[in-house]
Amino acid sequence: MMKKTLLLSLLAGAALLQGCQMKTNDDAPPPPRAIGMANPADVYCVKIGGKLNSKENEHGQYATCTLPNGEEIESWQLFRRDHPVKK
Repeated sequence: MMKKTLLLSLLAGAALLQGCQMKTNDDAPPPPRAIGMANPADVYCVKIGGKLNSKENEHGQYATCTLPNGEEIESWQLFRRDHPVKK
């Protein structure tokens, strides 16, 4: 009788612990993946020894590049200046 009571107690305890198990939502979408591609204008700024600066105006955020000679220029303007489109 003692073994039967002990066995039932253990089974009841196991059932309770199973019910407390943390649930996961397998239907949840995966987190967004990083694109992994840097802004070419910003990369170019740093490559030529410049320092990136984050700025903001009424249109949003943009980056400027402070060149080693002290000149500050918008990073895409610098990139286009030094990489003209060939026609």
